Amino acid sequence: MDLIQIGSKVEEISQNDDIELNFEIKNKNPEIWLADLTYTQQQISSDVVPAAIGGIASFTMHNLNLEKKIRLFKYPEKLAVALENKEFPQIIGFSNYLWNLELSYNFAKAIKELNPKTIIIFGGPNYPLTADEQEKFLREHPEIDFYIVREGEIAFSNLVVELINNDFDKMKINEKLLSVHFINKTNQVILNDTIKRINDLTQIPSPYTNGLLDEFFDGKLRPILQTNRGCPFSCTFCVEGKLYYNRVYTNSQEKINSELEYMGGKIMETKSKGLINALLIVDSNFGMYNQDIPTCEKIAECQKKYGWPEFISVNTGKNNKEKVLNAAKIVNGAMRLDGSVQTLNPETLKNIKRSNIDADGLMNLAIGSSEINADSRSEIILALPGETKETHFETIRTILNAGFTHVVSYQLMMLPGTELNTPETREEFGMQFRYRVLPRDYGFFHINNKKIVAVDIEEICVSTNSLSFEDYVDCRKMHLIIQIFNNDGVFETVLKFLRELGIKLSDWMDLIYEEQLEGETKILFNKYEKHTREELWKDKKDLKKFIHSSGVIERYVNGDLGFNLISTFKAIAMTRHIIGLKELAKKTIEKLLIINGKNSKENVEFIFDAIEFDSHRCMNLFNNIDSNPTIKIKYDITSFLNNSSTMNISKYKLDQMMTVNFELKNSQKENIKNSLKIYGDTEVGIGRILTRINPKKILRTPISNSKLNIPVIKN
Repeated sequence: MDLIQIGSKVEEISQNDDIELNFEIKNKNPEIWLADLTYTQQQISSDVVPAAIGGIASFTMHNLNLEKKIRLFKYPEKLAVALENKEFPQIIGFSNYLWNLELSYNFAKAIKELNPKTIIIFGGPNYPLTADEQEKFLREHPEIDFYIVREGEIAFSNLVVELINNDFDKMKINEKLLSVHFINKTNQVILNDTIKRINDLTQIPSPYTNGLLDEFFDGKLRPILQTNRGCPFSCTFCVEGKLYYNRVYTNSQEKINSELEYMGGKIMETKSKGLINALLIVDSNFGMYNQDIPTCEKIAECQKKYGWPEFISVNTGKNNKEKVLNAAKIVNGAMRLDGSVQTLNPETLKNIKRSNIDADGLMNLAIGSSEINADSRSEIILALPGETKETHFETIRTILNAGFTHVVSYQLMMLPGTELNTPETREEFGMQFRYRVLPRDYGFFHINNKKIVAVDIEEICVSTNSLSFEDYVDCRKMHLIIQIFNNDGVFETVLKFLRELGIKLSDWMDLIYEEQLEGETKILFNKYEKHTREELWKDKKDLKKFIHSSGVIERYVNGDLGFNLISTFKAIAMTRHIIGLKELAKKTIEKLLIINGKNSKENVEFIFDAIEFDSHRCMNLFNNIDSNPTIKIKYDITSFLNNSSTMNISKYKLDQMMTVNFELKNSQKENIKNSLKIYGDTEVGIGRILTRINPKKILRTPISNSKLNIPVIKN
């Protein structure tokens, strides 16, 4: 039986100081590559600058005083070209995330075939938590010579030193290197304790300002900013829920400012191409710390100076919502605000070791985001331990009634390295699983005329001892309803009017859910349910066999299979079925008014005008954009939308019917055209666009050609 060498506890921070950092090397010119690969054939799946490997490269080059730059790769095609040119590194490191393991590993296998002497190193969060599973991972991936656990900068540098000083003989390295896992020459699995974290991120030289990332400002990738690392919360479904990441360590403001300034300048260079204009902040709780305010002020300065960023993707803080709102205000509403709860069921929260803000806190956050015209988002996860269909729906109702512009529903992904993904938790809650291909994470590549097929697969929970699979399917239907009728402000006027009447938004969603669908909307939702069931596989081996069948990978790349259901079906609804959605809205809203005793003739006339108004704002957004839809209405809907105070609807009644044209401004057209260049005009591409921009900013502008009989009422 093979032996396993393990430290005191794999999951605890090591207190072993016997291994000192040793950056003395006898060769200053090693050929080292680092790759953070993404699938590219359908679209660029992970469309971000590879800043993480850039930081590792920058730290290693600086501390080892290397004379030769570490070469970075993002696109697999470029790595394939380098290999075809017989350029082989002595060391190559691959990032390992859920979305690129198979892609990276297939390239690792190809490299080993072409040049067995190349040392393959992997690192990243997509790695098991327990010793038994870690051994299994290493034995199932024999081309991986070493795996770096947790933070990579110091551990990678130490390993590089050992390899260089031992002439790249992997069998001679020190077997006590912290955070390094591997199989040694006697077939033992070595699982060393984790190294201490870097407590001052300024020690990592910026890969932006030293030019390492310049080639990735190509108008296709979003730059990444990290102001801190770590998370004080302990959620069991998250990799950062472990004790190792509990302390939050920061970058200096000087470094942050210099990186933002550098990014802005580079974005200006690509703006002439009319391409991407966004920023991704990868902090776990941005906005809730005092030091985040100067960062926001610098971002606002960049917005004035460079016109960048227009949109900021970020997970905002779970606490200190006043600070978060202030941060969003400073960046002019470009930052989407998070009020993520995952669930509001007390039993489930206890099971996942999470605490939430209360319902009043959610309401205040949603109201605050509306006041500064910022997007707001609350995330929920389906099939968490102890959740039922009814408790899941109750969470949805609470969030809807708080007024969030986005209620984002996720499936429970069984992430390696999380406490939730352990045999004990699976058994305790009777969790059942299915496998599916990750959206956009598939493709085929050629290295030396050999076709390499790579597909990344995720495992998700589809039922527990409190949630059946049919309940899971029902919840997925509700998710699509919310995505279409609540999210993004498509039916903004309708939602506002219901609030004015004191009617809960959740009651409308419940009515749509219960409605017997007809015509094109029935076809839409039936097709969605069919895909929901068919994308799930009970056996991972069967799914892999199917993927490698003749012509199947091409079907994925062409968009016939493997797309994100929620975003794609919303795109289908908005581009093909807006008339059917309009009729469904009218039918259910009329019932809702009757149920609540609010079905006066005036209310019904107003809400029907509102539905026509809202539906025409999103007509022809991605095709025939120069054609302007026109309607005639009895009420001044624009004034209603522009006023925050509650007023009698009769004050918006017009003396005569008003004709309204719905036009796209030139800036909107430019934004849409640029987005289509990046993501394509397919349903999958449009679905991606709707998750990358604030859709409210591309809705058509109503232009009236009639005089109104009432003054515009100012806020």
